[in-house]
Amino acid sequence: MTFMEILKKLANGQDNGGDITASGSAEPEFDLTRMIRLVAACVAFAVALLLRSLQQPWPAVLLILSALIAGCDILAAAALSVMRGSYFDRSILISLAAILAFVFGSRVEAAALVLLYQLGGVFIDYACARTRLSVMEAVNCDADSVRVQREGGEEQLPAEDVEVGDRFIVEPGERIPCDCIVLEGVSSLDRGDLGDTAGLILVKDGDELLSGSLNHGGRLRCEATARQADSTAAALSSSVTRAASGADVLPPALATFLKYYPCVLVVLAVLAAGILPFALDITLSEAVRRAAALLVLANPCAVAVAIPLIRLSALGGAAKAGIVFRDCSSMDIVSEPGIVAFEKSGTLTEGSPRVVAVKSARMQPDVLLKIAAHALAYSNTAQARSIIASYGETIYIDLIENFLEIPGNGVEVRVDKVSICAGSRDLMMIKGVSVPDEDVSEDESVYISIAGEYAGRIILSDALRADSAAGVSELVAKGAGRVVFFTPESRDAAARLAAELGVVEYYSEHDGAQTRAALSELRDGLVPGHSLVFVEGQDAAGGRHSDADVDIAMANLDALTMPTVADLHVFGGRVERIPLAIGIAKYSLMLCWVTAAAALIIKLALFVLAVLGIGTLWFVVFMDACAGVGAALASILAFTGELPLRSRKNIG
Repeated sequence: MTFMEILKKLANGQDNGGDITASGSAEPEFDLTRMIRLVAACVAFAVALLLRSLQQPWPAVLLILSALIAGCDILAAAALSVMRGSYFDRSILISLAAILAFVFGSRVEAAALVLLYQLGGVFIDYACARTRLSVMEAVNCDADSVRVQREGGEEQLPAEDVEVGDRFIVEPGERIPCDCIVLEGVSSLDRGDLGDTAGLILVKDGDELLSGSLNHGGRLRCEATARQADSTAAALSSSVTRAASGADVLPPALATFLKYYPCVLVVLAVLAAGILPFALDITLSEAVRRAAALLVLANPCAVAVAIPLIRLSALGGAAKAGIVFRDCSSMDIVSEPGIVAFEKSGTLTEGSPRVVAVKSARMQPDVLLKIAAHALAYSNTAQARSIIASYGETIYIDLIENFLEIPGNGVEVRVDKVSICAGSRDLMMIKGVSVPDEDVSEDESVYISIAGEYAGRIILSDALRADSAAGVSELVAKGAGRVVFFTPESRDAAARLAAELGVVEYYSEHDGAQTRAALSELRDGLVPGHSLVFVEGQDAAGGRHSDADVDIAMANLDALTMPTVADLHVFGGRVERIPLAIGIAKYSLMLCWVTAAAALIIKLALFVLAVLGIGTLWFVVFMDACAGVGAALASILAFTGELPLRSRKNIG
């Protein structure tokens, strides 16, 4: 075993590699070795103080022994930090303060400093672990066990042991253990614990089910399509822990402050040791003792403990409300929206237009619908899917050839050797097809030409989401300076939609490329310190990142298990969840700064007491530990902060 390995083993939980935000275990752990050391150190400390019959140097030896037994891991961590070049690590600061106190005669205070620092660390670790556990238990909605059907009958197994292809039974009141497909049965599922507030959904044979859903209806027989660890509920939990453990857990300004804070306190400690003997007419030993207290204060304990927990709590609360942030940086950026821009389809509207009419002067409507469905068979646009679904009969793929999709306009294809175009009026103009005046309308339409001749149009309607207008209004209330939307529809159609939403700024006749170019211009015109937020429908959730500061995807829950570039996912199709996400981000950031400010105020008070000689070393470290425990416990406030009552009830 190398010397470095020995030091790492001795350092145990004290070594954080210089990262003040390093988090511990999600489970409260009992470290027997650590507790035995602390008990032994406390006994040695008590004997040194209470047994008057002890002659020198035994009291001093016992105090040094007490500090070494309690703080051997701190010394090992300090040595590791010196080797890494992290000279302002907390272990170095505490070790240096204790050594200075011993050298300059404050042995009791030095031993008490180490003991209280370690005992405070036990309580802080426990408070942190309990907070993490509470948040993750609330976010986790995995089933514990499942009845798997095997050749010999049914067998009760842990849900994590279910393999792809296994068949199992889900009774009413039980959770879906993993992503699966229904083989037999009809029931209703509640996906509220996954963040979907749409209420009960009906499921039947052939439907895909997501893990974590609660079975409210009948008995279901299912087949696993993914292991529990790879299913939706597990992806939800891992997205929260991953976002809360990133390098961006500290807000940038606060990270900069904490980078220089220990350096400033160390410099002040050195100055205090040199200036106080002359300024206050005290001994050098007393000045060094007071300077050692400043070294203790240089450890940003409360902030290092609280900020990661605040982030975890906020991310967990957001996830339970159907909002999943990719990382803490996205949460910070979205907290100050200058402009919120919507891609209309799938965000402000349902994103699934319905065929409401088929108009043709040349043929029967059902014939035109059949031709359009074949022409659009290889297209994946919402309009194409709607037309194919409305047709609802067999599409003969072997009749389709030379398919060409023209982005933003439509398709050109040969069906049974006949040239067909289906798309926008602009596509008809490009192909030289004349559209009769009576068919020129502001409705959402797909125009059809056959063999270069106009054949008719299919009229679709994409319904406005019920909460769109209220959501836009709430966005303005949350501080969004401007709300805009992009639509491929005409100016008149866009104006009607804007009037319904109460929006004064919109971009009509914009396809994907035009939208992204406009986003770049909008971002250039932003006030510094504010962000551009772009909200896309579920079809865009796996595409490339736009030029906006934050991309929000309003997606289905299955997006949790798919690759995506979105910074933020909103599930359940609720526009009002976007201002809620902004509110959660604001609240989380506010709690971070309030916690940091409170910790700084406490440290300033202790700083004054230490310089004046009123606060002892043990008192300083005791109060600092109390602040750390309090900050850890208070961080849970971020879990329900800014959530409406109905969401809090859902969190349960």
